[in-house]
Amino acid sequence: MKVKVLYLGVLRSKTGKSSEEYEITNDASLSDLLEILSSKYGESLRSLLKADEKSRLDPTIIATINGVSKDMSKAKSIKLKDGDTVALMSVISGG
Repeated sequence: MKVKVLYLGVLRSKTGKSSEEYEITNDASLSDLLEILSSKYGESLRSLLKADEKSRLDPTIIATINGVSKDMSKAKSIKLKDGDTVALMSVISGG
């Protein structure tokens, strides 16, 4: 199945892309997709996503699937479907 990934904010600068499509297995979870992205883009993206740490992402990273915000602590149980659009973005903070 195919899913589209949108990169926003810092993630866009880390990948150098605004979006791309991935062919993934039919039973893939959001966590699986994040691991694929981490493997493709290396340590700089992995450290931001922390996809290798039991699906706990940096709290400044937000993911939506088809425009609906997802609880990233449950990324392993969030199953993706053919045609889904996953947007990954960073929260802007300052002080």
